This record gives sequence, structure tokens and C-alpha cells, in this order.
Amino acid sequence: MKNILLIFSFLFFTNCSNKKTPDQSGSQKSLYAFDNIVPYQDTLIIKSSFSDCGEWGGHDEFIKIYRSEKKIKLTYIKYEEDCNNKDQSGSIVQVEKMKKNISLSRFQKIALMNYMESLMKSQFLNKVISHSGNFFYLENTDGSLKISCGGNHPSLLENYNLLMTKLEFPRIVISHK
Repeated sequence: MKNILLIFSFLFFTNCSNKKTPDQSGSQKSLYAFDNIVPYQDTLIIKSSFSDCGEWGGHDEFIKIYRSEKKIKLTYIKYEEDCNNKDQSGSIVQVEKMKKNISLSRFQKIALMNYMESLMKSQFLNKVISHSGNFFYLENTDGSLKISCGGNHPSLLENYNLLMTKLEFPRIVISHK
């Protein structure tokens, strides 16, 4: 009886404390890895739109995450707006200000996973109706993943700025023009 209790205790502790699974080579791998969300034929896109110009909108930023040469890479594109310059449809004219390509480090992949988790959690925030605000989108090119949220809740911009810091890109400061 003592041996059975000891065996069950051992199995319980080893199964509950180990969140890894052996791969084909026998080594241990985490069940949760950023690499799992970027298949070879797909691209993740994080689009952010800011309210620099109040209810008229502001500048956009894009982060494209993709595989290249068996590595996961990222392209960051930031646009600059002129609140007084609108096109024929009344939209603010934007000009590309910065474009940067990087290979993602393990640390940066974790930061992206954390940001994606925060976007999902933001779906549970109290929605406030407003004519302006910041908007954040996450989607993949095959259409199987779509998350969007927006508004003036401070945590939305805080989470984005935390990601920008960890990716070593400029933080966003909204000053209505």
C-alpha cells in the first residue's frame, strides 16, 4: 500500500510540474513556443493606429512577422502624419518614416507572445464609446487569427509601448496636434 501511494505521488508531481514534451530526437521542448504560431507559409501582422489628430485619426504602424531562412524575422514600418494634410476622401495623408528589419531573439519572441496575450485579455475591458482612440489589430494572412481592440484605455497603449521597448523601437507618445 505504501509503495502504491509513493508511485502515485511520484507520477502526480512529475506530470504536474513538467510542461514539456519530448520531440523526435528525445530532447525536451516547451509546449508553448512563438515559433508554433508562425507556420512557413503565413505571416502575422500587428497593425496599430493612433489618435495623434484626435477624431481624425493619426499615424499607423505595422509589424510583420514571418519566416525567412528558417529564422523568424520582423519588419517594422512606422508612418508619419500631418493632421492638416488630408486626401480627397478626408483621410490624413501618411508618409513612411521608418522601416526596419530584424531577426527575432528569444527574448523578443517572448515579448511578442506577451503582447498577443495582452491583446486577447483586452477584449474583456469595459468599452467606452468615443470619436477617437488608439486601435490595435493582430491577424495572420490566412485569416484564421483576428483580434482587434481600441479605445482610450491606458493599458492598451502601455502594453504596446512595453512591446516597442523590448523590440528596441521608439515608444509612442500621443500629443494631439
